Amino acid sequence: MTLSLPAPVDLTTEDLPRIRDLVETVWFSVVPGKTLQHLDEEIDLRHARGIPRPDGPLPGEPTAAAPLLGLYSAFDLGLSVPAAGGGLTRVPMDGLTMVSVHPDARRQGVLRRMMTDHLHRVHERGEAALAGLHASEPAIYGRFGYGHASAEAKLTIGRGTTLTAPAPLAARADEIRTHVTDLDTAEALAAVHRTHLACADVTLGAVTRPASTEQSWFAFRDHPLARAGKEPNRVMFARRGEDLTGYAVFRRESRWDDGQPAGEVGVAELAAADHASLLALARRLVDMDLTGRTVFWARPTDDPLAWWAGGPRSASMRVFDALWLRLVDVPRALRERGYAAGAPLDLVVQVEDEVCPWNAGRWRLQVDGDGSAQAGPTDAEPDLVTPVAALGAAYLGGRTLLAQVPTLGVQERTPGAAAALSRAMRAEREPVPAIGF
Repeated sequence: MTLSLPAPVDLTTEDLPRIRDLVETVWFSVVPGKTLQHLDEEIDLRHARGIPRPDGPLPGEPTAAAPLLGLYSAFDLGLSVPAAGGGLTRVPMDGLTMVSVHPDARRQGVLRRMMTDHLHRVHERGEAALAGLHASEPAIYGRFGYGHASAEAKLTIGRGTTLTAPAPLAARADEIRTHVTDLDTAEALAAVHRTHLACADVTLGAVTRPASTEQSWFAFRDHPLARAGKEPNRVMFARRGEDLTGYAVFRRESRWDDGQPAGEVGVAELAAADHASLLALARRLVDMDLTGRTVFWARPTDDPLAWWAGGPRSASMRVFDALWLRLVDVPRALRERGYAAGAPLDLVVQVEDEVCPWNAGRWRLQVDGDGSAQAGPTDAEPDLVTPVAALGAAYLGGRTLLAQVPTLGVQERTPGAAAALSRAMRAEREPVPAIGF
């Protein structure tokens, strides 16, 4: 029987028990030692919305408040995208998170109600032209207009592996100093945030955390009861003189095989402002005492680290989807990023968008010789017809619209239009995967 769903409602601190109950029911991942206060610090309740059960508690359920059938929240994030004239610029991105549907409410329209509510609210606030997310299941979010915009590689490198870099780069890495400290101090968390922002300024695809989360970012929260033998989170900083130029958040897990040390170093987040700092950090991370291997999560698919280690096979590279992007305001999003310089462009794009009807229609995109763009509505015949998800997938410059002709149904009305826009949007490097959020 299909439920008669109420509209999503704002959630407050009074709803924290219901939020915790739903999240633990949906994700069946209970973190020992995590309290409601921790949850309050980790969720942005300004953006949290939920759908209560319309008929109240059922037999066997607490009577204090109707359980939530679904909820979502979001973070106010930034995203490094190509800039006009070269380089990068940071644009606002609404980061959707904690999307949860109760097992009793699956296939009842709860997810669609929440996704539509979220995107319409982002549009109404007008703070960001983009929404992004990580997909727990990649088949879900394409139907809501999200496109797979960046990929992430997991690298596994054996302890003591020689990282072979060009001699001039290796010499610059020798000048970088590194040091390790605990992550759970106010000073360390503040230094990580400063370095995080500085590295994102020169890193295509980097997602940046808001300043309000500097001391409470959920991924850095350390619950001793949940560590299961692993050490607390630590951070390794790279510095050139007094300037921090990179960091790695990691933890080690002790293990012995037949009397031999076989511990694992898990590197959850690694950022560097330049290749010398990346090499200096990686050298130490792959040669820590009493370990057998180092696992680098969330690395770009063209990561030089993989090639310093001998290539994708030597680094046991595995590739996954990372950031999914969604244009919430098509003309603004097209204006906010830059395009390839020296190749002026003038074409009409017809966008198909059922969830955000204000995007559906024809938009004239004009790119000047310096790579800056104007975009606005037009009645002219389209050169290209595309689902909005294809624009999200191509937005960071890692995937092309031309490649999505057979995958997402991009249609050329003017021969060569897809190739022209692909060249204009293509970046010189692959975007990095987004931090978890």
